[in-house]
Amino acid sequence: MKVVYDKGLYLPEIDLWMDAKRPKSRSVISHAHSDHIQSHAEIIATPATGKLFEHRVGRARATLLDYNQPYDLDNFRLTFYSAGHCLGSAQTLIEFNGERLLYTGDFKLRCGLSCEPPEVVECDTLITECTFGHPMFQFPEDEQVHKLLYEEIDRAFRLGLQPMVLAYSLGKSQEALKVLLRGGYSVALHNSIMQIVDIYKEMSIEFEGDYRPLDLSDMDGMVVMMPPGAMRGYAVRSIQNPYTIYLSGWGMDPRARYRYRTNSVLPLSDHAGFDDLNRYVIESGAKKVYTLYGDHFFASHLRQLGVDAEHLHEYSEKSSPVGKRPKAKRKARSETLSLLDLIESSTS
Repeated sequence: MKVVYDKGLYLPEIDLWMDAKRPKSRSVISHAHSDHIQSHAEIIATPATGKLFEHRVGRARATLLDYNQPYDLDNFRLTFYSAGHCLGSAQTLIEFNGERLLYTGDFKLRCGLSCEPPEVVECDTLITECTFGHPMFQFPEDEQVHKLLYEEIDRAFRLGLQPMVLAYSLGKSQEALKVLLRGGYSVALHNSIMQIVDIYKEMSIEFEGDYRPLDLSDMDGMVVMMPPGAMRGYAVRSIQNPYTIYLSGWGMDPRARYRYRTNSVLPLSDHAGFDDLNRYVIESGAKKVYTLYGDHFFASHLRQLGVDAEHLHEYSEKSSPVGKRPKAKRKARSETLSLLDLIESSTS
């Protein structure tokens, strides 16, 4: 099947868009993060993604499919499988003319606390994200990162500082809230996070412990959680003695805390790391692999292993469908960081 990337994935033989970034008459939505959604006339998504899409974008005609529920549409079959990225996130399997093509969307293979466990899906053609497709991004076990988070929060309290956990409002915040409540902390949530927690609860994800909406006049003994962008708000800037802890896979780079201007960056990631990306390629059995959302490194790495792989470029009418080389999400060093390096950098 021909695959084109033009501000979203497009399969011209079946006229199907996936995660289109411009409004379309119909598009598959892999999950409801802002860089994967748009005001489409019709969407195909899981029920949870449909609800989150409505919260973030508004109503649209929607075909809502549960995981592992084949759906015949025009001249092809579409099936969603859990991606483990955030609640409702889905991998999309397309079966057409005897070919099985799988688009992972954003995914991870480590099981989280706040969304469905991921699956590896066998396919002939694999389109995989490679956001963290460099050897330095081999993430430690989640339990180790949880321990580091507890240590950072406890340090802030000991120093008389206000611990503030920064995490994106959808997915990462709900995962972090589960972690903090399990650690026995009381948590004050920014409104944008609380609204999505309420949607998670509607979708039968429970949060047990002491959490409440953020009240800037009453934060004593509480861990504050907010999206990174909220730190720019006037009211938030009035918080005295903040100790900021940013949760991101980019925390594998010890320079990240200087880039984000926070006290620490811990690698609690909702993406697959380098090792899991390799594992997925092998276990899927794919004969052809396309990579996207990162840079060229991972596709080049796969070719060195004998895999038929190429990185998808933005399509340009002024050039071939290969187009220009896109910018990587982050410039990353190729060397691998040890867990000891991570612990030392996050606690220094």
